[in-house]
Amino acid sequence: MNRKMQLRAVIIDDEKHSLESTDILIRRVCPCITIAGQANTPEQGIVIIESLKPDLVFLDIAMPRMNGFELLQSVTFRDFEVIFTTAFNDFAIKAFKVNAIDYLLKPIEPEELVKAVEKVKVKLEKNLHMQRLDEIIHRLGSGGMKRSKLALPVEGRIAMIEFDSVIYCESDGNYTRLHLDGDKKIMVSRTLKDIERMLPHPLFVRIHHSHLVNINHVTDYIRGEGGEVLLSNGIQLRVSRNRKDTLLDSLFQNPAGQ
Repeated sequence: MNRKMQLRAVIIDDEKHSLESTDILIRRVCPCITIAGQANTPEQGIVIIESLKPDLVFLDIAMPRMNGFELLQSVTFRDFEVIFTTAFNDFAIKAFKVNAIDYLLKPIEPEELVKAVEKVKVKLEKNLHMQRLDEIIHRLGSGGMKRSKLALPVEGRIAMIEFDSVIYCESDGNYTRLHLDGDKKIMVSRTLKDIERMLPHPLFVRIHHSHLVNINHVTDYIRGEGGEVLLSNGIQLRVSRNRKDTLLDSLFQNPAGQ
């Protein structure tokens, strides 16, 4: 193994003493790691992941408002490895079940930290990390750890948006406009493809290159070559012919009743 491989890492933990002790321990026993940033809230964690694009994230699981699993489901940059940190054995078991690279129980033992980092280096050297986080997120979504909110940067803050409130999403170049209950609209600096990756399927379905709809807000499907959908806010949208079958499959799955 190339022991000289350098990794840029960020640490996300809501407890200040854990954040500081993890930072000190990494600097002491893992010279191959450069700490690029820290965050003590999940909202800040999303921001530093998106801006710093690290190789590795040390991620606390039990955090207020959004746990570590939900944070992973909320980021659009996903080309990094993750090592979960937790003080709770039950969370560690869940992390193991979703095939995380490793988890560390607090207080973190130096030997366990070194082992976890070595595993990350092996994965990266063998180029086995690609799509790994997407796999973890997929398993999170299908393994019972369901989330109900979307975390998005809006005007200098992270907005927590309930899935149920999103009627449909509309592409606007490199931006996406979310149409919400109550005739509310939010514009975010994310492509529709990014938003699609962050929302659960089959609850949300791409019906057109410009539109992603919440199946629970579809009130009628109007037959046609591709057809059209009528949404709960009275908006009618065209369905691309090549997306019609996917839409109908999702409608008949009835995700609201699952």
